[in-house]
Amino acid sequence: MIIRTFVKDDIPEMIDLSRQLAKHVDDPEPNLTAEAIVELAFGNTRWFDALVAEERHGIIGFAAFTQNFEFHTNSRTLFVTDLVVSDQVRRAGVGQSLLEALHRIAIKRNCSAIKFEIWKCNAQAHVFYGKHGAECIQDVALMRIAL
Repeated sequence: MIIRTFVKDDIPEMIDLSRQLAKHVDDPEPNLTAEAIVELAFGNTRWFDALVAEERHGIIGFAAFTQNFEFHTNSRTLFVTDLVVSDQVRRAGVGQSLLEALHRIAIKRNCSAIKFEIWKCNAQAHVFYGKHGAECIQDVALMRIAL
């Protein structure tokens, strides 16, 4: 298995993995097209970066992420928007390899932390991230303004 930066040719497999994640957390089918993802990832405004885990037969996982900066704390964080591993290879170290690669990127970018959101009912994710030292931030409320 290799972990590498994703390229445009990886997008169809990443979309398939996104569908697996949506099903796993009981979300609706994501409305994704390869063309839209290419624009978001490689267009004039780059919305995210991603790493893929690849084996001979294809992409078996990916991690999409962005960066955040807070003036009032002078802190940089890497924000993981999705970390997905194919159902067929879960618990084989793919997620750990992706998380380790994200850790290296965060250090290289002088980040103070890696942050992410997980659904409260996603017990598998809580166990996975807990094994890697993640803790729930109790003093911050996640807020959202729908548009």
